[in-house]
Amino acid sequence: MINAFTTENQFVVIDPVLGDNGKMYGPINKEMVSEMKSLIQKADIIIPNLTEASLLLEKPFHPDIGEEDIKEWMLKLSYMGPGIVVITSVPDKTHGKKFSVIAYNRDGSRFWKVPIDYIPADFPGTGDCFTSVLTGALLQGDSLPIAFDRAVHFISYGARATFGYRYDQNQGILLESVLNRLNFPMPVNSYEII
Repeated sequence: MINAFTTENQFVVIDPVLGDNGKMYGPINKEMVSEMKSLIQKADIIIPNLTEASLLLEKPFHPDIGEEDIKEWMLKLSYMGPGIVVITSVPDKTHGKKFSVIAYNRDGSRFWKVPIDYIPADFPGTGDCFTSVLTGALLQGDSLPIAFDRAVHFISYGARATFGYRYDQNQGILLESVLNRLNFPMPVNSYEII
């Protein structure tokens, strides 16, 4: 489909859904990881989490990975094809009990990060929502740091709002209750240049 339908004025976004928390998802195997490596060569933007980045690079998963190592991983992933790499779920030792989302754009060779608070919950589908918000923001003309800042804060707000309810976490975040936040003006941006 990418080969048949992509035109010059479009960009290809791939979320390489392979695993999380240091493990492959149940039905995923090494052959599928290998196929995903071929697929991301066609992408303009990829959005793996830390586990998926380690699988794509065949690197051991280390939840305490440092910022310099993450930057090296992002460069290697970009060399595989995509000009933009966004890695989610990166533990952030510089900000206490937080995580970060880190973005790299080969055009300009810049790195950005947005730290977020840890929420003791696991909501399926947040990666899909994140990718959708990021892609939508880029399509509406936001720069990469603004678009991924917007996506991080939308998902963080959704997780916080959902966490306040007695709710089956397997249902994902209560998207309908926070969707209108996408219409709000962007507050002061929280991204950092790294």
